[in-house]
Amino acid sequence: MYGTVGANSIGAAELQQVDIGLIPDRYGQKLRNHLIDRFYADGRPAAPLYRLQTTLTASEQKLSLQKDATATRAQLVVNAPYQLIDAATGKILFQANARSFISYNVLEQQYGALATVENAYDRAILEISNEITTRVAAELGRKS
Repeated sequence: MYGTVGANSIGAAELQQVDIGLIPDRYGQKLRNHLIDRFYADGRPAAPLYRLQTTLTASEQKLSLQKDATATRAQLVVNAPYQLIDAATGKILFQANARSFISYNVLEQQYGALATVENAYDRAILEISNEITTRVAAELGRKS
């Protein structure tokens, strides 16, 4: 999994046997695209042995408040519970929860504020996709 073999490693071969289910909403689609990029080095499986199902929720918390109650810093919490399911039997083989905490500055300019929040979501989704990939590969490696 951590070696230099790349796409020919055992973990990569097992990951290619996982069908990644649809994840609702825009950020869910971004997460799914990251997972597809990591799981499928040689294209999607024709007859997957496993199915990965996940959902994505996010919340924002204000961290640093000024005297007038406006926030200058915030934290984005993104939560992604997921399950690895045997495609033949429907049995849940593994379930876990990936979570990311990203802090960012709250800006006064409208475009800057939107760009900062978008960047925070992108960083959180990237962290979550890396965690899911690593944990699913480890679980599949145990089964081999």
